[in-house]
Amino acid sequence: MIKSFNFTKKDEMNSVSATPIQKVKGETLTVKGAAISEKVDKDTGETIKVGYLSTTTHGMLCTISGTALQGIDLLIDFMTECAADLPEGSVEQEQVKVHAEKANSGREFVTLEIL
Repeated sequence: MIKSFNFTKKDEMNSVSATPIQKVKGETLTVKGAAISEKVDKDTGETIKVGYLSTTTHGMLCTISGTALQGIDLLIDFMTECAADLPEGSVEQEQVKVHAEKANSGREFVTLEIL
């Protein structure tokens, strides 16, 4: 695990069968945990970064999108900072909207917005 917030062993196990985040584009998610990890691509042998969001509505979501990974990285920092201000025993959760944008080349990419 490179970086995480409230990402449990259960979440780690569920990340194996995570749904691609592109499947929930346009939706607002309640995120309770997030992580960035590395895994080896079975086909190429290349090490790639993978982002995960543990949500209350869609279970575990994953992405290798660079823009989404950047958003998850910032979300982890934000949630960590907000959790420090919560009373003990409280759980930090954030509403996050998944956007699908089009690059000039026509390629679609994912961005995240904290609401």
